[in-house]
Amino acid sequence: MRNVSVVLLVVFLAGCITESTGGLPPPAEDNIRLKAQLDLARGYLESQDWSRARPPLHRALEIDSRSAETHVLLAVLSERGDEPGIAENHLKRALKIDPNYPQALNNYGTFLYGQGRYDEALVPLRKLVRNPEYHRRAQAFENLGLTELKVGTEDAAKEAFSRALRLNFGQPRSSLELADIAYSEGNFDSARNYYEGFRSMSRQNPRSLCLGIKLGREFGETDQVASYSLVLRNLYPSSVEAQRCEAPK
Repeated sequence: MRNVSVVLLVVFLAGCITESTGGLPPPAEDNIRLKAQLDLARGYLESQDWSRARPPLHRALEIDSRSAETHVLLAVLSERGDEPGIAENHLKRALKIDPNYPQALNNYGTFLYGQGRYDEALVPLRKLVRNPEYHRRAQAFENLGLTELKVGTEDAAKEAFSRALRLNFGQPRSSLELADIAYSEGNFDSARNYYEGFRSMSRQNPRSLCLGIKLGREFGETDQVASYSLVLRNLYPSSVEAQRCEAPK
């Protein structure tokens, strides 16, 4: 996120202001004023100072009510304030202003996913990944894959996770999801390869430990089974995985 740099300059001239001085400087152009307010708001949002982020966003809206970026940031603020209805209205407004605005598509897709509205979330996420200029396209494909899994379209999910890894191999969640899918399909070699990719770039969690235990059993790696089982029981004793993946006594 860009650093905020807002400079307000008021010049008081001694004595009379003559015509030759031009008087006070003319007001800044709207686009400059809008950028200043958005930069200020982003800084407050980044530091989680929610209350102070609201006034500059409202001023930005007064300057330009058709600023898609302003509506996206107001949606972020509304979600933080547990106002999902208002957040959704701002996201819809942003997309009405600019149907291809990447940040609005991303935020609306993840918002709908968080609301459990997975079929609806597919629409903005599928549109987002078609934009080759989007700078977080690998993450967008990963989010799409997670959503495809929720609606039961596993082949589409596999393709999305694979695209995520082709764009950026450092997507551990995509590696874990592909490992899990491959294991469920009986493709144990592929599952192990994806699993090792996940393990090389992310800390273990209950789900990954459980998958590691199951893969260890498939490949007769008793030390791995015993080690992962111990970690799972000690660090995550209350997890569902700790009950399901208990090593045989």
